[in-house]
Amino acid sequence: MSRLTTRVDCPACHTRMVPRVMACPSCNLRIETEFSENEFVGLEEEWLHFLRIFVHCQGRITDMEAALGISYPTVKARVAELKQRLGLQGIPENPEQDAGSPELKAAGDDGDDERAASVSGILDAFDAGEIDYDEAMDRIAKASRSSS
Repeated sequence: MSRLTTRVDCPACHTRMVPRVMACPSCNLRIETEFSENEFVGLEEEWLHFLRIFVHCQGRITDMEAALGISYPTVKARVAELKQRLGLQGIPENPEQDAGSPELKAAGDDGDDERAASVSGILDAFDAGEIDYDEAMDRIAKASRSSS
């Protein structure tokens, strides 16, 4: 039995084909209907593998670096590309809190949160190529000293 793991286009009109039949390999029961899809259906096998690693590592990028044998900036870039492929690039990371919420303002009062945001911003600038490695390390060291 073949297993479809990627998007399949119609050979005649090139429209994306959709699954319509499910069958039980044990008793041969068949269900024929139009099944709904989700954003994960169209992902190629390599992106599904990346997503499995992401879940396995509980989203910890440093663990993903080791598991995939790639650098931090490469993992960040791939996460950003995965977000784009899933159509999530315009969705805030924490939609339950907006910038004006009291919870977020209270979190901003904590030095650890400010330092984490600062380091995150520094790493984003490094990822974008706006600063080099030495500059990023200097800025992270300064952010660490100022939060102590």
